[in-house]
Amino acid sequence: MQTETLLSDLSHQGLIKVHGEDAESFLQNQLTNDVRNVTDSTHQNSAWCSPKGRIIATFRVFKRDDAFFLSLSQDLLELIIKKLSMYVMMSKVTIEDVSHSLTHVGLSGDSAENDLAEILGEPVPTDDTQTRLINNLSILKIAGTVPRFEIFGEAEDSNTPFVNIKPAPENHWDYLSILAGLPTISQASSEAWIPQMVNYIEVSGVDFKKGCYPGQEVVARLNYLGKTKRRMYHIQINTSELPAIGDAISSKNENDAGKILNAVINPEGHINALAILKIAEAEHTLTLANNNEATITILDLPYSVNAG
Repeated sequence: MQTETLLSDLSHQGLIKVHGEDAESFLQNQLTNDVRNVTDSTHQNSAWCSPKGRIIATFRVFKRDDAFFLSLSQDLLELIIKKLSMYVMMSKVTIEDVSHSLTHVGLSGDSAENDLAEILGEPVPTDDTQTRLINNLSILKIAGTVPRFEIFGEAEDSNTPFVNIKPAPENHWDYLSILAGLPTISQASSEAWIPQMVNYIEVSGVDFKKGCYPGQEVVARLNYLGKTKRRMYHIQINTSELPAIGDAISSKNENDAGKILNAVINPEGHINALAILKIAEAEHTLTLANNNEATITILDLPYSVNAG
């Protein structure tokens, strides 16, 4: 657990702005979540799927200045803008890369809420889907085992308030996301998994009542009529060598018991990761397929998972 308040530079993440008269209806027809629930005071997890129901990208969606903003993996930014733009047609919608237009930082730690409120001089969000605009900064409370906030704003508003906060180690924010069980789809994992396999139902990234979107029939059919044979687990790997996204995991029964989704080196020098595993193999001894000395321990997630 992290007691000290730390500042993470999140400028490496991509940010898309979607605005215009038809922006809400456009996104409502594309994303897995109900964007009508995104307001100036709420944000959400969401995803964009292929017609086969496989996640192309995951987003954090929030509003600012009457526009929608989608935070995502930087390596998917150009592709997502290009593909989403193909669906605009006659809609009054503009989609643009604003990754360098707003600063993006994260504040985390047991005292982060109090420290942030003291810095800004106002109460900050307390619920995991809450957004507040304070001093022209969009403050998003983010779910996790450690209190944390994502902060977006103009450079002149964002830089000065946090100069006295200790910088976080590299990949610290990714480590907290893994502890929180929040998956990130990047270029290496794009179109590999359906929402149920990355626990996207459990992290409130899918709304089954919102209506159609690409892949909706596949996702809904599995939810109501099927049973997924894979899901996402939080694991620790007894190695100091960082595995790549997509690296295979083996069990005593199968060479392909699962694959790595997100991984970081933890403060103890071992690996924490989110992995997609075959549920039937998760109870067996697991190792990395390319290193059978790298044993795997399954850790708890901060939420329960319905494997049905």
